[in-house]
Amino acid sequence: MTNEQRSRVDVSRRGVLKGTATIAGAVATAGRAGAYRDLDVTLPATQNDGEGRTFQLLGIVGGWMGVAPHDVDAVSNPTLRLIEGEQHEIIWTNGDGATHNFNITSGSAVGDDGEILESTETVSEQGATTSLEFTPQEEMEEYFCAPHPAQMRGPVELISPDETHELVIHVEDESGEPLGAEVLVGDRHSFSNIAARPTPPEEASDEQAMARFDLLEDGEYDIEIWTYGHERITDTVTIDGSDREFVATLSPIEPGEPTETYSMRLEEGQWVGQSPDSIADETNPTLELEAGETYAVEWENAIGRHQPEGENRHYEPLPGHNFAIASNGETNQWDTYVRSDFTADEGATQSVEFVAKEEMAIYLDQSQLDALGEITVSGGNGETTGD
Repeated sequence: MTNEQRSRVDVSRRGVLKGTATIAGAVATAGRAGAYRDLDVTLPATQNDGEGRTFQLLGIVGGWMGVAPHDVDAVSNPTLRLIEGEQHEIIWTNGDGATHNFNITSGSAVGDDGEILESTETVSEQGATTSLEFTPQEEMEEYFCAPHPAQMRGPVELISPDETHELVIHVEDESGEPLGAEVLVGDRHSFSNIAARPTPPEEASDEQAMARFDLLEDGEYDIEIWTYGHERITDTVTIDGSDREFVATLSPIEPGEPTETYSMRLEEGQWVGQSPDSIADETNPTLELEAGETYAVEWENAIGRHQPEGENRHYEPLPGHNFAIASNGETNQWDTYVRSDFTADEGATQSVEFVAKEEMAIYLDQSQLDALGEITVSGGNGETTGD
């Protein structure tokens, strides 16, 4: 068994995009944070080839944030599924400047029955990256950070490569052109290539849009595929002893003429209502909608590319700011319904049109999560939903 620990500084820039509060908040409040990180390094496409897996994690006091591969992307303290008998690698980046290390134990990370089987050095510099190479043992049960074992811990699962397969989902529009979209298979989340990621590399724009899910066992899987401006579709695929490919076609949404248009300015840490008069000059005003009706939100970026501040913290440039609508779901719930593009230009304006759904509960800027307001949606039966 090898246990190689080598320090890497700035190998992976994706994790320190937003800092501790923003990354943790993005998952808890806005659903899958992986959609909003600056992913400038190609993620592994598939690893279901009998070889060991490479995991990339971001360490913050609130928990380990999964970065790659797809089944851990944006998941807090994800389950690490390890292939029996193969060498694996854990690459992790210090995301907040606190003191962290990575350990694998034979028992509970917070109990007295565990034995540390693998461990990395301690890292205290934000943005610094280190790694661990190892071959899984049957005794492995959990991984954790020794300085923060209660918050930063997750399970380990050993699997046989002969019992799992890969699902490839191709996403296209009605013309057969590749379409960037978010894809959910069971409880696993991914993107069709560069979908929903800010400032994607230009050379990736012509790539075929597909999402890959590896290490799937035989059985039926519910799939859900969505991108803003197109219908959200659901279907079921069956894995039965071999790999599968699936083609999903998303139709554009024609919301119709808005019955109401809301206008707001995005300032530092808040939205300020402009019109109609019912929200004028209000901070993070509540938007009152009726289910099934079409609405428009026009908003102005009044702060350009705002950067978070913090003592002894070093942040990468944010992708700008945007307007999104989500449900008020629990951590890691896939719950975004509307999302504009990111813009970094001060004074830039954008508009989104959408049909109100009962599940809508909040609107926010996904780069500045304290800029958040409530939505109430009145249903056809006169009841009001939203929190």
